[in-house]
Amino acid sequence: MSLRRRSLCLWAGAAPAWAQPAPPAEPLRVQWMFSSGVQRDLWVRIARRYEALGRPLESREREQAQYKAEFDALLRQQPAAADVAFWFGGQRLREFVDQDLLEPLDDLAQGWESQFHPAMLDAVRVQGRVWALPLATYQWGFYYRRSVFERLRLQPPATWESWLQLNSQLKAAGLAPIVMGSREGWPLGAWFDYFNLRLHGKAFHTELLSGRASWLDARVRAVFERWRQLLQRGDFLPGSFERDWRQALPYVTRGHAGMVLMGNFVSLAFPAAVRVDLGFFPFPTLDPRVPLIEDAPLDVLVIPRAARHKAAAREFLRYLAQPELQTELNQAMGLIPPHRAAAVGSDPLAQAGARLLARAAGSMQFFDRDAPAAFSTPALEWLARFEREPANLEPVLQGLEALRAQVWPADNPRR
Repeated sequence: MSLRRRSLCLWAGAAPAWAQPAPPAEPLRVQWMFSSGVQRDLWVRIARRYEALGRPLESREREQAQYKAEFDALLRQQPAAADVAFWFGGQRLREFVDQDLLEPLDDLAQGWESQFHPAMLDAVRVQGRVWALPLATYQWGFYYRRSVFERLRLQPPATWESWLQLNSQLKAAGLAPIVMGSREGWPLGAWFDYFNLRLHGKAFHTELLSGRASWLDARVRAVFERWRQLLQRGDFLPGSFERDWRQALPYVTRGHAGMVLMGNFVSLAFPAAVRVDLGFFPFPTLDPRVPLIEDAPLDVLVIPRAARHKAAAREFLRYLAQPELQTELNQAMGLIPPHRAAAVGSDPLAQAGARLLARAAGSMQFFDRDAPAAFSTPALEWLARFEREPANLEPVLQGLEALRAQVWPADNPRR
């Protein structure tokens, strides 16, 4: 039987043997975050198909900005506002584990060691225990229209020098080389991540985002100097901080800007006719001596500690942990399944991402997922200040170092 046929049987067939607990008197409550209409519709289909197996389910899909803002309150309600909830791996998961707001999944995760990629399990493991189901991962990098590059006879850059040359060629053709929408702050994190990772590697980046390295270190200054060079060259379309990330995309769609740095979820936010014309290239090499580390955030599902229906929640996670389901979900979203036995879809951007992550020397979650929220949220405001006033770097460095001292006092054992 083909993988596709098996998947359809799982979606629509009789209830499988593992779905043994009797349906709860109330439906299982699941809350999802979505960043595109395609993703929202996918969550709705999951809920309907699971219900078709005789498992009552109440699904609520919410836009990402609102969902992130209210997630903490969702967990703290008594009982929690959901039995299963969408979230992120890495430090963002650890924070809620440390506050005893999530249910451990060690019983459910028996066998996952051989089923999921090691980096995916590392992102959901805290103090040796598993706290979430890995659902989907994706690469970050630059997205551009292949037809525009072909018309202008341009090639994606692999090095800093070739990138500067490309940006000059785009400006000569009347395009802004780079568009960014930084009004929400978090897209700036990708820029800092990549400049730092490409210049100094994973160990220093990890130390910096965990409070063990100083923001007055000369290496941090080198990061901002490289970033400032692009800003002062005029390589960014003006007005970044007035746009959110979605409002930046039409400039690429219409050929007014050459590229945008974003995660692969962005492909679903482009019109379908444009999506087939999208190309992808990784953030260029800045120092050939530094191993290439990529941002590869992990989306997960968790069970709140105060969930009403924990047994039913575990069955739902067990259902979505199957490789056929992981294949189906990620192919629908154009993302990369974390399960070893799941297949990457035919989408060329997802395939490019899978190849990139396979050859990378390692990965990080993302600026605001590798650092605690108490640091990353105000730190992004300092990055925004630098973007607006790149010539005025010293107050930014001093502000970030003061923030480090506030979040990680000198007597903090984690510093």
